[in-house]
Amino acid sequence: MHVGFVGTGNMGRPMAANILKAGHSLTVFDLSAAATAPLERAGATRAADLPALAGAARVTLLSLPDARAVEAALFGAPGAPGLLAGAKAGDFVFDLSTVGPATTRSLAARAAQQGVRLVDTPVSGSVSGAEAGTLAVMIGAPEADVKPFESILRAIGKSLFFLGEVGKGNILKLLNNYVALTNQAALCEAMALADRLGVARQTVGDVVGKSSGASFILERKLAALVKHDYSPGFFVDLARKDLGLGLDLMAETKGESVVGRAAWELYGRASEAGFGRLDSSGLLGLIEPRATA
Repeated sequence: MHVGFVGTGNMGRPMAANILKAGHSLTVFDLSAAATAPLERAGATRAADLPALAGAARVTLLSLPDARAVEAALFGAPGAPGLLAGAKAGDFVFDLSTVGPATTRSLAARAAQQGVRLVDTPVSGSVSGAEAGTLAVMIGAPEADVKPFESILRAIGKSLFFLGEVGKGNILKLLNNYVALTNQAALCEAMALADRLGVARQTVGDVVGKSSGASFILERKLAALVKHDYSPGFFVDLARKDLGLGLDLMAETKGESVVGRAAWELYGRASEAGFGRLDSSGLLGLIEPRATA
């Protein structure tokens, strides 16, 4: 199948590469030519613009940082027409991005007016999961509706969850990130405390990893945290954005958000201190003890 892919950054590029490896033809677009170059060398074609990409593909995947970028990719911005300018009735768009469910439903309704089906399809599992093709994929549609495209989704994800209706994919993604990112904030605070107590980070990981504090976050982030390596995978800024979206859902439903709000404020402090483009675990760089002269 001829697939389009928009947004080939840290997560998008390995997902697009796995679609190529699965035998699909691929047309890609990113505002940065450097971001698509590795995929072009692997056999993808770079589209001149978004309407051209939509015209070439029956199904397009988006991997973008926020709702504003998703809306611009779909419907265009001044001087830059979007996918819908070149799409055909019956085309599908799978949005791998994380945005609020109400936004997803609104964008899907607008796309449907032109005969295009937009499905929220956020993913989880980090850059390493994107590279390995083992992501969890949360799909805001019934399984039967997306069956023709299942081989594409299975190229990027090991676990596919069909959630029945548009918006549900992003609800589940925000619930997941609410848990994961608050867990990470607690882990960073514990690691900073360990530093102050003279306990090696590796020792913390070895013990906690075999105890009741074990988590996916600890398993994936320990090696980097031990080296004080906060090279970006999933940015602090994006963690703050996703937690904010989760807090919005809490407010809409009059839910309790004490833990989530505290974590959001901590990521916010890291962002405002200049750590926003580090990995989300880089908030540890904000709170770890500083060497003194």
